[in-house]
Amino acid sequence: MILLGQTVNSYCHRDGDRTTRLSDLLAQLSEIDGLDRLKFVTNYPRDMTDDLIAAVRDLPKCSHYLHVPVQSGSDAVLKRMKRGYTIGEYRDMYARLHEAMPDAEVTSDFIVGFCGETEEEFQLSVDLVRECRFKNSFIFKYSERPGTKGAELFKDDVPDDVKRRRNNELLAEQNAISEEENQTRIGRTFDVLIEGPSKTAQKHGDTGPAIQLTGRTMWDHIVVFEGNPRLIGKIMPVTIYDASAHTLFGAVVTEHVGPEVYSLS
Repeated sequence: MILLGQTVNSYCHRDGDRTTRLSDLLAQLSEIDGLDRLKFVTNYPRDMTDDLIAAVRDLPKCSHYLHVPVQSGSDAVLKRMKRGYTIGEYRDMYARLHEAMPDAEVTSDFIVGFCGETEEEFQLSVDLVRECRFKNSFIFKYSERPGTKGAELFKDDVPDDVKRRRNNELLAEQNAISEEENQTRIGRTFDVLIEGPSKTAQKHGDTGPAIQLTGRTMWDHIVVFEGNPRLIGKIMPVTIYDASAHTLFGAVVTEHVGPEVYSLS
């Protein structure tokens, strides 16, 4: 199950004297039989509270994955964006998260070429990606939208060719980090929630008995492997034998020592 919201971690429901925070809601949802995985997007940095971090850490069904957009590594740019937090506060959140949950994976969003962004301000975003080593980052070029505060208050003064260069540079930095991190997962075995046929299998209309499937680990890594379509919806152990920046490639463990035997049939 995925809980969606623009700032989903700001969720707080009041019913009389009772207050339900997102951490409380996750605990309630974790009690549902047949619900194997829980994750939520998107998160606002200042609302990444300790109780929520503890819930993600302690509830077995919660993915150890959080999407927490930062948008820029520059305080000056964040102020112009009216984001409401500083890079110091983001770093504090990031440190608290990894102190409580060292294995947590974090993805982020960046906007390059926002109004008035200098080369020095852009470099601060590059530095932050290198420092945090995000699992992935979604990187966008700024484009003016009529009716928004940004359009009203600031001139879109960064040339488009500069935006493209910065976008490509930051994307290349992130992709290199993502691939380095994924390479360290080769040889490891992960429990993968199987979601369905891969894009390749869908394109070719594959139906089985063994097709290319795709699923996700508890850390939201995308894993592609061969398997029977009847495995869709199950959680299976998959050993990784190759990796790219965005995908792990593996093979289902058909047998293991223990009370249960996994089979493709």
